[in-house]
Parts: sequence; structure tokens; C-alpha cells
Amino acid sequence: MILSMRRLLNRVRRRRDVGLAAVFAVLWVSILGNATTFFLFESPMQPELTIGDSFWYSIISITTIGYGDFSATTLGARIGTVFFITVVGLIAFTSAIGMLVDLIVDFRVKERTGMLNLASKSHLLIVHFPSEARVRQVVEEFVSDPNHRQDDIVIIANDLESLPFSHKNVSFVRGSPLEEETYHRASVDKADRAIILGTSYNDPNSDSVVASVAHIINHLNPKVRIVAEVLNPKHELLFTAVEGISLVYTMQMANNLLIQETQDPGVYRLTQVMTSNQMEGTLASTRVESPLSNQMAYTDVAKRLLDSDINLVGIIRDQVAHLKFGDLYPAVDDLLVYISSQRVGWSAIQNALA
Repeated sequence: MILSMRRLLNRVRRRRDVGLAAVFAVLWVSILGNATTFFLFESPMQPELTIGDSFWYSIISITTIGYGDFSATTLGARIGTVFFITVVGLIAFTSAIGMLVDLIVDFRVKERTGMLNLASKSHLLIVHFPSEARVRQVVEEFVSDPNHRQDDIVIIANDLESLPFSHKNVSFVRGSPLEEETYHRASVDKADRAIILGTSYNDPNSDSVVASVAHIINHLNPKVRIVAEVLNPKHELLFTAVEGISLVYTMQMANNLLIQETQDPGVYRLTQVMTSNQMEGTLASTRVESPLSNQMAYTDVAKRLLDSDINLVGIIRDQVAHLKFGDLYPAVDDLLVYISSQRVGWSAIQNALA
């Protein structure tokens, strides 16, 4: 049924496009015909008249503005104006305006209901819409980073008639997150990142749906960096075939933080600051891109970085987190996790260690 409706809509669009092309062709013929007859019959009477003036007269006449700087004085020019402008041109012009208005209205409706084919580049995909509050918070947090303030964000959801909020960075694609066609409309081939939210905290199938979406995105564009929300840590096996995916266990983290705050007051406040782009003091990471010129253990690296207000809190190596550095030395592809007032690149860290 849905497929039949789509085919019917495609036929209507094709016919409308053909009709619009035909109307513009008639409009062009009327302008060209009137300009030609006007020039042929009026130029002997007005030697200073140019072909440009004739086209100007035709266009101004067909739009019914009529400045009065030119007018038909000969019988041939008047007959040409009556036929090409009054009979043919005005009908074509009003039809073209009506069709253009319809196109604009259709575009706005499609944009609001998520049925447009987007042309975004280097954008963030947000898949699923568990609630307006959650999605808005994710959007605001992402664009709070100065490096991503102008980035496009595309929300993919199937259970919305239209996006319930407006944001200059955000576009909406309505469609099943399990269908390839939906991602083509969202320009997945040009996306940089994807956040796959859980369908609902009360949905026992949420992790399996999120895993399926991750596999689809990874298949369509292996370069997209995927961050997936997982509700149950036991479901990690569902994601093993997706390369480079980051799993975030939101429920587990929330429960852990509740216990930590119960046992050690103040932990939540610091965590809130560290994990937000909207507050000073960001928990960030930088990849080791090249060996250090002067080899030193991470213990010494941490001490040196403190002089630049960079607090090294951990090292991620081969997906294992190291909070005790001991005799650990920097190696290419290590992730340095630190707290700082701003994100810094590997070159800036190298300068701080020099």
C-alpha cells in the first residue's frame, strides 16, 4: 500500500515537472515573440530602440507592471502585444507563478514532515526520537562545542509526523531506521558521525534495534563514527561486527553515578561539568599521532601537562582504560583522556611537553 502511494506521488511529481517546463517554454516563446515583433515594427519609428529595450518592454508588460517608458504605437506591434502578451503570455505567467507557489508550499511541507532528500555534508545523524527533551539536549550539547557550532544535524525517526521543535542546525528525515532508502535521504554517504539513541528505556528490544541500525549505517558508510546507546551491558555481543563503534551504557552510568554521589558528595557536580560542552572544564580525548621526541613515562607526561592546565586522567590503549600509569609509555594510537578548559590537539600537547 505504501509502495503504491509512493509510486502514485512520483507520477504526480513527474507530470507536474513536465507541466512546469511546458509553461515556462510557452512563457519564453511569448516574450521572444513579442520582443521580435515589437522590434521589427517599432524600430523604424524609433531608431534608438534596441533589441534589449524590446525584451525589457515584453517582460515588464507580461508582469503587468508596465512602467510606460515603452509602448506599442504601430499596428503590427500592437497585434503582437495583444497575442503574445495578453492572450498567451499572461496565461502562461499566472500559471507559472501558481506552480512556483505550489512548489514552495510542497517543499515546506516536505521539509516539515521529513520527506525531503537532504544534501547535508559532514553532518551528525541522530537516529530515534525517544523524547523531545532528550533529543533537544543532545542537539544543544553538540552545537555548544565551538568546533561544531555550524554543523548540520539530521534526525531520523519513524514515529513523528513532524519535528516538534525548530533549530537552525537541525533537519528531519521521516522513515524507518531499518530501511536503506531512509539513510539515502539523510545523505548517510556524506555524514561524519552518528548517535543511535535507544528506542525507549522501557523497550526490551531497544539494544537489538540499535545494533541493527549500527550495522546498516556501518554498511552504507564505514567511515561514519558511530556512538550507540546500550541499555544492557550483556548485549555488547550484538555490536562486535561493527568496526570502530563506541558503546555508551547510559543506565549503568546513571546508576553508578547515583551510588558515587551517595558515598562521595560532590562527585556528581564535577561529573556534570566534565561531561558538558556548556560548562567550563571539559573531559576530552586526543589521540597520540606520533612518537614523542623525548621519551617519558605517562607519569612525567601528566606532571608536565598540569603546567598547561591539562589534567591527564587516563589512557585508553586497545580498548582498555589505564588510570594508573606506572611504567606505561606513550605509544601511537593511545587515547589521552584529560580535563581542560578547551580541547587541545596532539601538536599542542607535544608543545606543552617540549
